[in-house]
Amino acid sequence: MAPPPDHEKVEDGEFPTERKDGFVPGVFVVTSNIPGATYNRDGSLCEKKVCLCHKDFRTSGGSVVIPWAQFDKRDGEGGGYFDWDFVDQQMEPWLARGQVVNLLVWPAVQKKDQLFPNGGSATPDYIMDQDNMTYQCPDGSAQFGCCSEGIPLPKFWKPEVFQKYGQALKQFVRRYEDHPGVNYFRFGIGVGAESYPGNGCTMPHNYGMSTLVEQFEGESYEEKAENAYKGWSNYAKGRVRAFRELNSKKPIVVTINNFATLDGMDKTDFPHMIAEEATKDFVGEDGVEYPKLGLGVQGATTNDAHKYKKGEMCYADWGAIFEKTKELGVPLQIQTPLHSGVNGRPGPWQERPECQELKHNNGKYGVTNTGNLAELLDFSVSVGANAFELYPYEWMVANDEHWCNKDPELNWHAKFGEQYGEALTKASNLELAK
Repeated sequence: MAPPPDHEKVEDGEFPTERKDGFVPGVFVVTSNIPGATYNRDGSLCEKKVCLCHKDFRTSGGSVVIPWAQFDKRDGEGGGYFDWDFVDQQMEPWLARGQVVNLLVWPAVQKKDQLFPNGGSATPDYIMDQDNMTYQCPDGSAQFGCCSEGIPLPKFWKPEVFQKYGQALKQFVRRYEDHPGVNYFRFGIGVGAESYPGNGCTMPHNYGMSTLVEQFEGESYEEKAENAYKGWSNYAKGRVRAFRELNSKKPIVVTINNFATLDGMDKTDFPHMIAEEATKDFVGEDGVEYPKLGLGVQGATTNDAHKYKKGEMCYADWGAIFEKTKELGVPLQIQTPLHSGVNGRPGPWQERPECQELKHNNGKYGVTNTGNLAELLDFSVSVGANAFELYPYEWMVANDEHWCNKDPELNWHAKFGEQYGEALTKASNLELAK
């Protein structure tokens, strides 16, 4: 399909949605139903983003978040029901345009600004109302600042929790696996659609790690930490197998993350375990060969590209894992930790003093930890990535002729629009489905 002369003139039904290996590869607007993406935080529709991002000729669809509690209306005692109204409502705008959706089921959240709709927990009340099934963790939004009290999290690893979650996902898959507008599922193992227990609970000295460790038994902190690692790893491994046993007709994607609870542990053992369980041959006792899962990484940056080219590991070693699995015909999905920085990552190489401190994001000056999108997408495609869940900002750089900043030196569309447009095309279904 040749690009139209004006991206705003794409007609419904003309968006690129060709399937390859059973799914639509390409670019998708990520978490498009969270406030700040499709909708402003006051609840009003962000028409500009819909026009410039959702209706761009390269956009195959969107990735929408479905909190577990929004479709599981059981009471925990054998009563209740499953309600699909919220899911169908979130899918409808994309399907009406002839695009597809990726359905991201979140079993829990810990950031207060992720409580939606109506401020409700992502975990059903019949779990959260049991004090012995929850624990208090710091607010994940405090990652780069002071910690505040967060939202209680379920003890995912307890059978009373993961068995109920598994039952709900089985119903979810049976409901939507034959839907022509659904592309793939991405199911969370921990918070959000991640495989770690929580924000700030991934590495030994994270601000939330001690809270997680104290949920496990042991005579000393070290013993508790070892048991936390074993307990979480066994739980995650079991969830990956359970996802495969759903035998879904649509691909299921799981996220690979670094995880370690003590100094000296190899933080990449965990993502390699997830990848191995997700993609190895798996034949059940009944002789059924269960489908392989897709893999995703939600923290991809240009720093990963730089490291990989020097023979070093990416975050969660995703570059090497993707290279190893790229011939399997499964989704290999990336998402960035935040929108890109046209001028690259912060550091001493930046001209502006306010952009020279490492990890100091300054979007005004086009500097974020993600780095330049064109560089990241070029690397990602080279190692086999084929599904790109990107923030609306990337399309705004490519398409917004009325850039919000009037300073010509800070008009990122004028300076980088062509580069970003070419990058989005390279990662789009127009190219990847050939």
